[in-house]
Amino acid sequence: MPAVMRILGWKAEGLRCPDHEISCADSEGRPSQIVLIQMPNGTGKTTTLDLLRATLSGSARDGKWEVARVKEYQKKGALNSDGVFEVRLLLNDKRVTIIMYFDFESGRIHYKTTRGSGQEDGFDPPNEFKRFLHDNFVNFFVFDGELAEHLLDKTRTDAELVVEALFQINSIVNVRQSVADYWQTKAENTEVTEGDATKKQLKLNRWRERLDSLLAEQARLTAEREQLILRLERQRDTYNHEIQKETTRSQALNAANNKAAGLKQKVAEEAGELLDAMRDPHALSASFATAMFELKTGLDRVKLPESAAREFFEELAAEPDCICGRPIDDEIREIIRQRAAQYMGSDDVALLNAMKTTIQEAVGASQVEPENSLNDQLSALDKLVAEATAARNDLNELEFEAERADPAVKEAKEEIDQLEVEVNRKDRDLDKFESADASLGVEKTFGIEVIKKKIKDSEKKLAEITQTIGMKQKRDILMEILESAYTKARQGIASDICAEANRRIQELMPNNNIMIDRIDKSLVLSGQGGGSVGENLSVAYGFLATLFDRSDHQLPFIVDSPAAPIDLAIRPTIAELIPKLTGQFVAFTISSERDRFVPQLEAAAGTAVEYITLFRKGGSDLENAARKEPDHAETDDGIRVRGKSFFNDFQIDVEEVG
Repeated sequence: MPAVMRILGWKAEGLRCPDHEISCADSEGRPSQIVLIQMPNGTGKTTTLDLLRATLSGSARDGKWEVARVKEYQKKGALNSDGVFEVRLLLNDKRVTIIMYFDFESGRIHYKTTRGSGQEDGFDPPNEFKRFLHDNFVNFFVFDGELAEHLLDKTRTDAELVVEALFQINSIVNVRQSVADYWQTKAENTEVTEGDATKKQLKLNRWRERLDSLLAEQARLTAEREQLILRLERQRDTYNHEIQKETTRSQALNAANNKAAGLKQKVAEEAGELLDAMRDPHALSASFATAMFELKTGLDRVKLPESAAREFFEELAAEPDCICGRPIDDEIREIIRQRAAQYMGSDDVALLNAMKTTIQEAVGASQVEPENSLNDQLSALDKLVAEATAARNDLNELEFEAERADPAVKEAKEEIDQLEVEVNRKDRDLDKFESADASLGVEKTFGIEVIKKKIKDSEKKLAEITQTIGMKQKRDILMEILESAYTKARQGIASDICAEANRRIQELMPNNNIMIDRIDKSLVLSGQGGGSVGENLSVAYGFLATLFDRSDHQLPFIVDSPAAPIDLAIRPTIAELIPKLTGQFVAFTISSERDRFVPQLEAAAGTAVEYITLFRKGGSDLENAARKEPDHAETDDGIRVRGKSFFNDFQIDVEEVG
């Protein structure tokens, strides 16, 4: 059944943002399609977005937030000991309210959920929405500019995750696990006479636990290494930027770097050619060449291979008469066939002829020339290596002088050196998972492939003892089918989404030449690591628009600064796209975003747009103007005004009090 989620509104009291209540519904209680909430930077937009994410995902329950983090949400300068954030939802036409209660004295948060029969303690959304209302998914419909960066960040799995969750591809993984568990349960509950079935089961469980632990550790180390690589790349960019600031130094460094890089490449090419030459034994020593030539000479001396091969005698035995004219009877025919085996077949003849030709070409002219040629190559490579080393030393000296002359360059270089050490350390830590040592016990085995084989062998032995081999074989076949289905589904859907997303991106940015190449955990752009902030956000819009358009499920979009980083030329196109993204769009904006965005959005919506302005108290003229509006609400520290006129006249982007 498709999931349809709408935001009806929220309320905040006693928290870091101004106390306020926002309604995302019309006068009859129906959810509005487009809601624009204008809040100056410093009013609490980021806080409100964080609270929306936490409320909708339940991410702060069960003490998951540290005490210090909880207390950060307490209103500044206030003495209140508690706070409340409440979100009202419409889930498949049923009202659900989720409330976060902050206890600032204890630094704890607890949730309450109202749905159906009444209010219950805890975070408890309807089952059909639980896969969307968790912290790994909520960020895809309550997001800011960071989402665009995350979608393009190879250290994150956001893009792949949302595809799997939205199209329920991960349900295949769940089915696969259920199949595996079914055989396991049958094996555990099968009565057997052999007493070591329990031991086999315990050992199998230990290997599985070890594998899970190592896979988790490997994933953690890999992610940490990739983060270090990113930091290293950025630091190298910083170093290059700092070192290029002084023109004369920059020119000298560029020349030295080009020379060192060119010689390094030439050394690599020459070394490759030398290794290829060393594969020929006659080039390593003249004695090999002499022996090879003597072999060829010996074959010539004894006239091998003869022109007549075994096939000639086989054909002769099939004839009625010999080539001499004498009749061939059965006895002679058998003798011919027996003696034919003493002669070489056509394949042997061809091989010997090819071998003789190759020897003649390699060492026929001189048996010492190949070794002399190899020695010349070695000498040339030695000289080239010396030149490359000298060029690298010259470059190092220039870099060292630059570091001494500029503290910023030195600091960047020290950071690079430290990061390289850390990357090498992570590489060593990851190497242990490739170990092939199968002689150690469970706790001392680190080779992941070794453990997988141990698990496979243990399962086979357990199946034999419990007499469930047939069932296990069926399980293995079914698991392979499910794994194949999972891979094909993921790749097929990802490919289709990339193609459609690229079409949308071309509409948004026809002149930017930015395309999604593939989804490999993150979005991988063709030929580049990423674009500008505005380009990345446009890519994210194109990708998410495609996702939500292809899915039966309807989720709201709650976005911070939907147009701020985007060029004015692209804003109208983004505005026209937004109503197609989802059935409900709630955006936090600032006054500078209105130009070439809000009017186009309203025109494309085809429905009434809710205009809301929320600001912190502190300016008497602004407060007085707000109080004159027919639809306004006032709290101790904030004022909320509903209406297009006040929204368009509001000109504050940043408040002094944050």
